[in-house]
Amino acid sequence: MNMNIKVAIFEDNKLLRESLLQLINGSEGFICSGAFADCTDLLRKVDSADPDVILMDIDLPGGMNGIEAVGIINQSHPGIMIIMQTVFNDNERIFQSISAGASGYL
Repeated sequence: MNMNIKVAIFEDNKLLRESLLQLINGSEGFICSGAFADCTDLLRKVDSADPDVILMDIDLPGGMNGIEAVGIINQSHPGIMIIMQTVFNDNERIFQSISAGASGYL
């Protein structure tokens, strides 16, 4: 029985999103179950991907950033581990992410 860890990606940078998808799918024991550019229709995307883990960009375009998304996902799907991604060395936003329910950050 093949039990892959399902990972969903929320990342607005197309090149990074596609690179992460390839990295995950190329790693034994992991499969990318969804890759999204923003948090529009967030819960529909999470439900369709049915991930075990989410890689969430802190700074996303549109009506909802990654920190807000973490709080919503944590309330509706408390079993999903969420790892925040950021290129910023911003302790305040990292703290906000962890406070909202993120499991860690990269």
